[in-house]
Amino acid sequence: MANKRFYVQFRPQTVKKNRPGPWLLVPMLFAALTLGSCAAFPGMIQNPDPQQTLSPTTPTDIPSSPTPAPEIELISLHLIPGQGPDSWQAIGRLINKAEFPLGGISVTVTLLGPDGSGLDQATAQAIPASLLPDEEALFVLDFKGTLAVADTTTEIYAERIPRIRRVQGEIQDTFWKKNLGGDTVILGQITNPGFSQAKLFDLAVLMLDSDQEPIGYATLVASATHISPRESSPFIALADGDFEPDDLVFFLDMVVDTSPPEPDLQFLELPTLQFTDQGVPFFLGSIHNPSSDWVWASGMLILESEDELVGIAPISPPLPIQPDGIHPFSIQHFWGIPPEILTSEDAMRTLNVSSSVEGIATLSPYETVSQLELSISQYEILGSLVFLRGVIINPDDTLIREPSIYATVRNGEGLILSAGWETPAELLEAGEASEFELSLLLPRGADPAMLEFDVIAFGLDVDEDGSP
Repeated sequence: MANKRFYVQFRPQTVKKNRPGPWLLVPMLFAALTLGSCAAFPGMIQNPDPQQTLSPTTPTDIPSSPTPAPEIELISLHLIPGQGPDSWQAIGRLINKAEFPLGGISVTVTLLGPDGSGLDQATAQAIPASLLPDEEALFVLDFKGTLAVADTTTEIYAERIPRIRRVQGEIQDTFWKKNLGGDTVILGQITNPGFSQAKLFDLAVLMLDSDQEPIGYATLVASATHISPRESSPFIALADGDFEPDDLVFFLDMVVDTSPPEPDLQFLELPTLQFTDQGVPFFLGSIHNPSSDWVWASGMLILESEDELVGIAPISPPLPIQPDGIHPFSIQHFWGIPPEILTSEDAMRTLNVSSSVEGIATLSPYETVSQLELSISQYEILGSLVFLRGVIINPDDTLIREPSIYATVRNGEGLILSAGWETPAELLEAGEASEFELSLLLPRGADPAMLEFDVIAFGLDVDEDGSP
């Protein structure tokens, strides 16, 4: 593994207050390269844990090494105000200048004060996280607080890998619009132009102003994971905030899919359009896992008007579906659909609806889905909206990932009226509790007095010898 450290002089510039996402340019100066070697894997370049930079004027010496250093270079780094108060984003680009592929690429940015002391530090994975020679990647890091930034240091980590079977996917028919909540969404198509099935790992979008300076970025919300040869999949990416980009740059991480096919999932009930008594739209459906494995699911609801993409809603259960299990779900949030359509029943009914679901992975042998303790402190119905509030508790002596609550609402005849989930935390330590709030929509005509609730809490228990 190798670590490149850059020292960057920070010079604030005048902010254009009339543009979304004002920016501050950070020019870059290369300072030093540190590297080590790993005898267990010839050709692998490994670096010890990163060392704290004590002075922005004292570069680290370059030690000797029997292997060449990965030539990964920082192209640009900008520090721009975030959308929230006292928030900042570091947006940068890097390039693989080596003659071999690099993988495991991550970037650590440290903000330094006028006296050289560290104000804050963040680490993020690059997108793509592996690069062929001369390929570029994007990285974004978020910072909070009132920061008097004078300098920055940037450390790039990478390792030499044997090969990358990259699919040069094509991004087509892209456009952006404002979401109902005021955020910016980017829609389009990802095409696999090759002759082998492709697997999509990630996509990021860099938004530029008319001067080609970054004003923000968008991350992937929904798309197909597996894309067949010569086929396309719609996608949607979300930028947290109100932007008006003049140009978009896409960073696509897609490779030839060499893994065995995942178990097929299917809709037991296709997503069907429902309306609340107040005319709020939502979709209700269920996924069936006919296999004998626990399977992670991913799906999409695609909404079109006269063959034009209008919006996409992701279907992303927080944990895998059990063998021969049925997983009801509701879709309450739609990305990209304009308010004039969402608020009109007639307009919603005229949309063409298609849906897809796929198994993207089976549960690792090192992982177990464990039931957690659950305490509901408040149950409330406001119109057609049900609120459940309470606490999820980890009763075991192991760390739990993705602790989630899952609820199904039925009428007196057992018909499913709504379903949904909420993941209030990423991790839950042994004995720890986390508060949750789950809201569910009820279809028109539902009788609140006749509702029955099935509520469970569960999470992912990872064996100490395994990797999450």
